[in-house]
Amino acid sequence: MKSASAALEQVSSSGWWPMAKRVLLSAFTLGVLALIVWKARDIDWPAVGQALRDISPITLAMAAGFSLLSYLLYGSFELFGWHYLKHPLARWRMAGVAMSSYAVNLNLGTLVGGVGFRYRLYARQGLKVPQVAKLVGLAMLINWLAYPLLLGLCLVFPVVTLPADWNLSQDTLRWVGLALWLVPLAYLGACFWSPRRHWTVRGQEVSLPSGRMALLQLAVSAANWLANAAAIHVLMPDSVSYLAVVSALMVSAVAGVLAHVPGGLGVLEGVFVALLGGQVPHAELIGALLAYRAVYYLGPLLLAGLAYLAFEATTKRQADA
Repeated sequence: MKSASAALEQVSSSGWWPMAKRVLLSAFTLGVLALIVWKARDIDWPAVGQALRDISPITLAMAAGFSLLSYLLYGSFELFGWHYLKHPLARWRMAGVAMSSYAVNLNLGTLVGGVGFRYRLYARQGLKVPQVAKLVGLAMLINWLAYPLLLGLCLVFPVVTLPADWNLSQDTLRWVGLALWLVPLAYLGACFWSPRRHWTVRGQEVSLPSGRMALLQLAVSAANWLANAAAIHVLMPDSVSYLAVVSALMVSAVAGVLAHVPGGLGVLEGVFVALLGGQVPHAELIGALLAYRAVYYLGPLLLAGLAYLAFEATTKRQADA
């Protein structure tokens, strides 16, 4: 009799399973989009438009400043990769690739931005697939490293009230928050005290950084999330606290990943309305989030597109020279 693991391996390697996964994922995504469109019918869009017009240019500039800070922090993730790979590529180029890829990733998804766009830019500059894979993996690790810490803080010391129909008690959430703290603590513990520093995973060598480097990674990751939240907070009415925005952003981030909707379109707004809708009119809340999308998603995507065109033109001229 075949073992359960052997049977599972056989099913996973068969031709129909990957197709079934894609079909189920597509159906789920379409269902989420249909729900978003259905809910959007109840929104007072003229009021949302007025809320957008009421946002001052100074407020937009502040949101853009925090967005720029967040992108610069994300770009610094690649500098850890530069230290890790010890590649001669200029550090400012790697940071630029990271920021451009981040903008594409936010708007079009991980496969296009986090992987495909990054690989194309790096391949033109001499990096091989394994090197790009290490950079992508390290950037993803650092990006999410502080997430359990911040979400855990929001759950252990709650500043927003969850909707009653979520059926989650505060005691349960506090235990979940405490459990989440174990993730970064385990990583830091391994980096400080593990006697083994290198592993081979699927043919790729993985090395633990030093404890000080891991602390720096955690700090930069947390700063990026907090700058992201600050870009949203400055657009919100005064009645919404910064910690409430951090809490809503943490929940919406994981909801967006699970929903598989590019840019978390509608998911971000839905979570914020569910968690903060009791503190501020929905029209003002959605107006602030649309302004945030403009400065944090669409503006950087436009700049990334222009930078990519300039890069391609420069590469072509150098090849023709």
